Amino acid sequence: MPLDTRGTQFEMPGGYIKNADLATFQPISTYHDAYFERGVKESVKHAWYEGGKGALHPYDGETVPQYTDFQDDGKYSWVKAPTFYDERAQVGPLANVLCMAAAGHEPTTRNLNKLLEMAGAVAGSEIPVAALHSTIGRHAARAVRCAVLHESLASQWQLLMDNIGKGDFETFNRPEFPKGEVRGFGYHEAPRGVLSHWTVIRDGKIENYQAVVPSTWNAGPRDEEGKLGPYEASLMDNPIADPEKPLEVIRTIHSFDPCLACAIHMVDTEEQEIIKVHGVGPMTGQAC
Repeated sequence: MPLDTRGTQFEMPGGYIKNADLATFQPISTYHDAYFERGVKESVKHAWYEGGKGALHPYDGETVPQYTDFQDDGKYSWVKAPTFYDERAQVGPLANVLCMAAAGHEPTTRNLNKLLEMAGAVAGSEIPVAALHSTIGRHAARAVRCAVLHESLASQWQLLMDNIGKGDFETFNRPEFPKGEVRGFGYHEAPRGVLSHWTVIRDGKIENYQAVVPSTWNAGPRDEEGKLGPYEASLMDNPIADPEKPLEVIRTIHSFDPCLACAIHMVDTEEQEIIKVHGVGPMTGQAC
């Protein structure tokens, strides 16, 4: 939630935690932080797309369908496999809450401790933060996040009213597209986790466009090195009461709030028009 038009100040902290160790927290403090921009890649080694160049940065990403049917040791998913500095990463409420807690965010720490104390009272024993790395833990983190966002809404609203009161009525910043090639990206914390869009513009026209969305991070198959994505890793050694009715698998995957329609982005190779939307500007009468 940026507090300025340049995306250099945020209402709440964010960042990256390696191997679930909160002590490794690396903050990402602005939209211009090169740490995030340089770290993202996507592999299609086990996804139904062409690609023999290894994992690619989104600026160089390719999305060319190559369906092969299901292959145990080959391609078996329409979802790409994102990595962050060549490591798999889970995104979503759990990652969001843990990063904010690691950053010392007071509302998050307070609500998280309250939840763990309440759950511990019911269980009759102390529950550590590490217990959140579970199916029920992801749901618990979602509750903590809701409480934190509810508090933040009052602050956001007051900031908006104060800014309007100062006479700032601007709602649009007209972009300028220089000649030559320009590369840029935008990202934010969506309900399912970090969402990023990557664009290469050449002479004012889009040359390449890639979206790396929350469900892609979580649902992605094995990557270039065979490392499991969050969905697959969460199911390892997960006990199942009835193999004929593996409800535990469904419950675990549901705890990520999956959206495969978001995770997969394709184009019609036949270039057939699917739908056309025609809008009219209310003030200028210009078609847009």
